[in-house]
Amino acid sequence: MPMDLKVGLDAKALQRDLSALAENEIPRAAASALNRLATGARLKVVDRMKEVFDRPNAFTLNGFFTRPATGKNLEAWVATRDFARRGTPAITYLGPQIRGGERDMKRFEKALRTVSGGQYVVPGKDCPLDENGNIKRGIIIQILSRLSLMQDPTSNMGDRTARRIAKQLKNARGSRSEYFVGYERGNRRPRGIFKLIGPGKVGEILRFVSQPHYKARLPVEQIVNETIARRQDRIVNEEIIKVFRRRGLR
Repeated sequence: MPMDLKVGLDAKALQRDLSALAENEIPRAAASALNRLATGARLKVVDRMKEVFDRPNAFTLNGFFTRPATGKNLEAWVATRDFARRGTPAITYLGPQIRGGERDMKRFEKALRTVSGGQYVVPGKDCPLDENGNIKRGIIIQILSRLSLMQDPTSNMGDRTARRIAKQLKNARGSRSEYFVGYERGNRRPRGIFKLIGPGKVGEILRFVSQPHYKARLPVEQIVNETIARRQDRIVNEEIIKVFRRRGLR
C-alpha cells in the first residue's frame, strides 16, 4: 500500500518566525523551508534503510520521493513510488518492513508456483548472487526457461539484455548442467531448485520456504516526523536570513 506523509510546520511557531517578513515574502520562504524539510526527511529514511537492510540496491533506496510545495500550495510530502516501469514497485516489498507482516509473492515466485507448490523462494547455498546479495536476474531467467515456466524469456528487457540472455540460454542448453526440482523424502514436498554442476555434484540454487513474516524495521512515519521536528527551527531561520540577504541585493 502506497504511503503519503504530509510535511507540516508548527503553524504558531511559523507565524512567529515569519512575522518579520513582508506578506509577499512569506509564501516563498515557507515553501522553501517545507521542501528542505521534506528532502531531509526522505534522505533520513534512506540512511535508515542502509542501516537495517543488507546492501539495499539503488531501486530500493529510490523507493521514496518528495512532492514539493510551491508558493501557491504550501504542502510538501514524502511519498512512496507505487509504479515501476519494470518489475515490482519497491513499496510492495518494503511494506512489511515498514508495518510488519507477511510479504506478497514476487513475480518469479508466482511463475514457480507450479513446481514449488505455492511456496516462497530464498537463495540456496550455491546460488550466484549479485553485488547486492540478490539472486542474479540471469539465473532466474535460465531457471524459468529451462523448466518451461515462461513464454518469453526476454520479455520486458532491452535489446542488448535480450541478446545476452539468449546467448546464455543457448550456451546452457549445450552444456551438461541442468536445473531440476528436488523433493523431500517421504512426503515429496518440493524442497527447491537444484543444478547438476559436475559429475555426481549437485548445487542448491533456490530453496522453497513458507511465507516470510517480517518485524517492522523501517518506521518511516516516525523517522519523518522526528526529523522535521528536530530541524524545523533551524531551517525556517535560515530561510528568513536568505530573504534579508535578497533585500540587501536589491
